Amino acid sequence: MDRVTGPFDGHYVASSATAIGGRYLGFAKVCCQRPRSFWLATLCEEPGCCAHLCGGGLFDTPEAAVASAQLMAQGHLRSRRDAPGVAAGQAPAGIDCATQPL
Repeated sequence: MDRVTGPFDGHYVASSATAIGGRYLGFAKVCCQRPRSFWLATLCEEPGCCAHLCGGGLFDTPEAAVASAQLMAQGHLRSRRDAPGVAAGQAPAGIDCATQPL
């Protein structure tokens, strides 16, 4: 199961759930452009624009895992927006697509 939502602060969130031992873990990608699916979502080269995120634990349903990953991605975008000294659409220093956990 995967889902694409947005835009949120000019970004899109592509999320998916993976089965692990009978439960589900959600993943999200924060993207600058709307992807067709989680699996086709590509991260841009602009530093700080995109991110890979892992959901908040294991869930009984794929829907719950995707919802958790979506919430984490939206929280990530809010924290970037609310960081002091960060212009709209930019990430604070230290956030880089290549270093975000999968």
